[in-house]
Amino acid sequence: MTEQDWYLKQCNITQYVLRDAAAFKGEFATHISDEIRLIVVAEQKPTQKIYQDILNAISLSTEHVLVLTPSQLIIPANEINKVVWFIDIQPDESWQNQLVIQTTNLDALANAPQQKRQLWQQLCQYENYFHPKQA
Repeated sequence: MTEQDWYLKQCNITQYVLRDAAAFKGEFATHISDEIRLIVVAEQKPTQKIYQDILNAISLSTEHVLVLTPSQLIIPANEINKVVWFIDIQPDESWQNQLVIQTTNLDALANAPQQKRQLWQQLCQYENYFHPKQA
């Protein structure tokens, strides 16, 4: 017992031990609720009009979308069963063959008809993940 521990004990002060110091370094466990239909990974929360237009087109509200920064995406790719949209982020190899959409930044996307067409095709391909059938 250190001297500091002894003094705290004499004053009836309970010491607590921090079990997960990483929580104070910006890491946290991300819980993905059943209401989430799309995970967006971007450096900052998208505010462009095209982003809201895309959500409207696939009939998703912001309550159904989880926006994470790359440093917050600490869940392994094989544990996620939601569509993940990387905006101007290059996903690592573990995300290959997953439910992944990858686009350039939204300002560039807004002015690129071919890229918008490809995005729409991917969104249509994953439609059942956005609106699963109720049993």
